[in-house]
Amino acid sequence: MLRQRPFRLLFITTAILFLFPLIAFTSMKIMEDSGEKRPDILTIDIPSSPDHKDMPAVKFKHDLHTRAVDGQCVKCHDKKDELTIFKFKRTQDVQGQSFMDLYHDNCIACHQDTKKAATATGPMETECRACHNADFDIGSSWNKINFDRSLHFRHESAKAITSSLKTEETCNVCHHNYNEKTKAIFYEKGEEEACVYCHKKTESDGIRAARNASHDSCVACHLKLTEQKVQTGPIDCNGCHEAGNQEKIKVIKEIPRVKRNQPDDVLLTGWNVLGSDTDKNKKTVARHMDAVAFDHKSHEDRTQTCQACHHETLKKCDSCHTPGGDEKGGDIKLDQAMHSDKSQSCMGCHNELKKAKECAGCHFQMPDQAFKDNSCASCHNVNAKDLAISLLADEKATADLAGSVRKTRANSYSKVAIDKIPEIVVIKTIEDEYKPSEFPHRMVVQAIFEKAGNNSMAKAFHGDELTLCMGCHHNSPATLTPPKCASCHGKTPEIATEKPGLKGAYHGQCITCHQKMEVKAVVPTDCNKCHEKKAS
Repeated sequence: MLRQRPFRLLFITTAILFLFPLIAFTSMKIMEDSGEKRPDILTIDIPSSPDHKDMPAVKFKHDLHTRAVDGQCVKCHDKKDELTIFKFKRTQDVQGQSFMDLYHDNCIACHQDTKKAATATGPMETECRACHNADFDIGSSWNKINFDRSLHFRHESAKAITSSLKTEETCNVCHHNYNEKTKAIFYEKGEEEACVYCHKKTESDGIRAARNASHDSCVACHLKLTEQKVQTGPIDCNGCHEAGNQEKIKVIKEIPRVKRNQPDDVLLTGWNVLGSDTDKNKKTVARHMDAVAFDHKSHEDRTQTCQACHHETLKKCDSCHTPGGDEKGGDIKLDQAMHSDKSQSCMGCHNELKKAKECAGCHFQMPDQAFKDNSCASCHNVNAKDLAISLLADEKATADLAGSVRKTRANSYSKVAIDKIPEIVVIKTIEDEYKPSEFPHRMVVQAIFEKAGNNSMAKAFHGDELTLCMGCHHNSPATLTPPKCASCHGKTPEIATEKPGLKGAYHGQCITCHQKMEVKAVVPTDCNKCHEKKAS
């Protein structure tokens, strides 16, 4: 095996670069940027040498080498317990000079063998800068793969994946907990969590980084199944991390619910009922907002991963975010966590959903105050002040209560009789120049009612169809006889209050709504669609 020592290598390289600059130039051209972007660029950064005269890190094209060895990963990676170890030519870490020699000896020796076989190969021992190239600027097209519910189910139900517990369920193949005392992993049914809750972006406290843990488990499993001639997932970077290939991944539409002993309904409260002091507990309950009947099951159906809400752990929200604040939750109190603008928060998520085209036409223009005045009761809908403390301390009883309230609420969405809605509204604001506009009021209202009626979140928060009228009649109460627009908007704008004039109000309301809801039938620039010119 070739032994390449750094000082001898430095001397030879310096001499060749000085005497034969064209050779050096040719080697450098190998790695020049051609506008290419790849998902497989890995950085091999050997630790500092004693004299700190470090060479630049090597940018390594992994898939290029995988193809060069015909997918035989064993050419570079050793095995342990029948699984491939994704460390180069070793199963344990090595340090310093040994680490450097490991790469120099094996990489260059392989290149030399390939060259003898008259096959295209990589740089030789005298072409240091072809690998250690500080100007390497091929871009990365690496994309994080989203291990969503569809992919999870495909793995959970894959017949090729078998459990060591000899059961149909295969959760233990991937999921494990860690025993701090014994420094060993173990499986606990019903306590499965997402890998990233323990395996962070970088290694910490001896726990592997998420990237290394994923490769050690996922890719090693794919390789093992490939060797057994079983159809499985990708074994190269491109297969998982290239955007085009991610789009080709089969998506399962109907996915059974993940089994983890999670509740269907939860009663979310801002209090903890503790001890046997009934009077004290009743005072605690009375000081807080009404409880929230939360539909946990339906929220599962609407997300691709539990992390959408449970961002650090699958434990209950109040285990970290306590009513008074706790260090575990970053001193963010429970009410702050639920009402913040972040996507894991209830309110933050709901605000994002209001940006969807079905909702944005109304919600984009309505002032926040219009919701704040009436929205608390939309969620805080369980008055627990008169309930028995024994019931509030019983998790199953409170879950049953939440489910009952939620079902009652779902069945209480009231509709408006369609004949109560004016069919045509005639607008004559600019009749001196154009014919009156005939607005198909009933048709538009019916379309909005239909969109809201097909959206469970809209039904839950609006309560009835009448509140949808407030999307256009934005400063009016929910009524079938709202005041006309001209009641508030005069012919000219009010500069002091920034209130638009009547003409501006119509155009701002109608055009913005069409844009946000992506209405194609009437584009904003097609004035004649609404305003027919008078004959001259």
